[in-house]
Amino acid sequence: MSAITLEEMDYGQKRINSTKLKTEQSPPYARQVEPSHFPQEFLLNESPTYDLHQPFNKPNSYDVREILVNMDLYVSESDHFMIKLRDIFKNYIHTYKEAETANAWLKSPNMQYWDQQLNFAMWATTTGCGVSIHDHLYNENIPAQIRSFFRFHVYFMTRRILNQLGCPLPDDTDVFDLNNNVFNEVEYHKICDEFGVDYNTDFRFSYDPSGNNGIGIGYQWYGGAAHIKHIQRKYQGSMLQIPDAEDEARRSYKWYKFQNADYRPYNYFILKNSAGFTQAGLGRLNRSIEAYIYCVLGSQADTRVSIVDSGGGAQETRQKMKALLEDEIRGINEDDSIPRYQNVINSTRVKLDLAISPSLWLLPSKMIINLNTNVAGYNNFLQQATENMKFGYNNINNEVKKPALEKMEGHTDPIKRAARRPVLQRSPLPAVGRLAGLDAHGQDGPEVLPAVLEAPEHDILHEYATLGTLVGAILLTYLFI
Repeated sequence: MSAITLEEMDYGQKRINSTKLKTEQSPPYARQVEPSHFPQEFLLNESPTYDLHQPFNKPNSYDVREILVNMDLYVSESDHFMIKLRDIFKNYIHTYKEAETANAWLKSPNMQYWDQQLNFAMWATTTGCGVSIHDHLYNENIPAQIRSFFRFHVYFMTRRILNQLGCPLPDDTDVFDLNNNVFNEVEYHKICDEFGVDYNTDFRFSYDPSGNNGIGIGYQWYGGAAHIKHIQRKYQGSMLQIPDAEDEARRSYKWYKFQNADYRPYNYFILKNSAGFTQAGLGRLNRSIEAYIYCVLGSQADTRVSIVDSGGGAQETRQKMKALLEDEIRGINEDDSIPRYQNVINSTRVKLDLAISPSLWLLPSKMIINLNTNVAGYNNFLQQATENMKFGYNNINNEVKKPALEKMEGHTDPIKRAARRPVLQRSPLPAVGRLAGLDAHGQDGPEVLPAVLEAPEHDILHEYATLGTLVGAILLTYLFI
């Protein structure tokens, strides 16, 4: 496998997109993160312009496939687990056995090709959001839980965009077509509008050491499996123009093909260094946080087993997480994403205290189900990060919920029992882009979290007294008749 190094890239490489980020040179790989504030690469950048295509210099020393398909997720500072996800990066190399298909790829960008669909989805999820290789995916100087989240985000949102486009995946063998894959052009335009990119943007990877502008290296095959050999050929516009310098006697067994070199081009559409999240990126990141918490905590809430255990119950929990992830990718019950996020936090009794960026949802620094029945959980009045928080762990949301109502031994009066019974009240849910607990002007406002409230005792007693008066009046009327 070949590719680019993290430390060196040739910035003289021609850009596919003319827009460039005009800022000072980014710091070296794995920048140190100041603990007392949010670094710029974790803040909103109102008007970033990132290069579409990261320049190619020499063979890659990394491949994001390795960290996305076999994902190592940290659910606390030290607790982590491995989970193998559906591989969307296999069968990536294009093969052309006819000049017509080769010429079609070279002629102009076309989203019918799987490589361009995947490149586009990876670009939108990373560069389009302001998420980078160095600052978010491979940065060892940020909390492991945050690094794990960004890896989940790239996988989840890439899959989600491909699903939105209606693109079959490589293991959808009955419908997948490397050179003519289904996609929804209307949805493609919607996503382009969301990220501010032109519909005709070129998502082909054009670097080609063979000098064939991305079409790759040509090979000649002779005979059967016992005597196959190949010769590298340059593309000359027609497969039939390739000179035959080999055995004429085997001409009827001879066939040609061109294939892209294995450079894993999707890696080059991922931002190298970030100057901040985009506006579109904040919305996508918030959706990824909802999915991440729902999948990791929701699976544990369902099985009542920690996802980091070593027994069979933990394996069942991880399989449940994968099933929930597929549901989230397909957008099943999409309108309930925020309530699901809040409900699993309550049911697993975790505390929200990990901040990534102002206005993004908070995460638990420990995403492991709390099985201590003596603990009712935390009130989590703060659900979204604010500017006065710090990047990473914050000592917040420490107020413990009141324990469950105890049995009222010796109390048989139904009115007294009803007075102690909690009454559900409907409260508005916070919008993704609005801080919970703040009003429309960003000032401290009334709490907007869904809550279980106790009705005042005198209100319920008043209702029962009113009911009793009505029943008494009916009885008196009956006696006088």
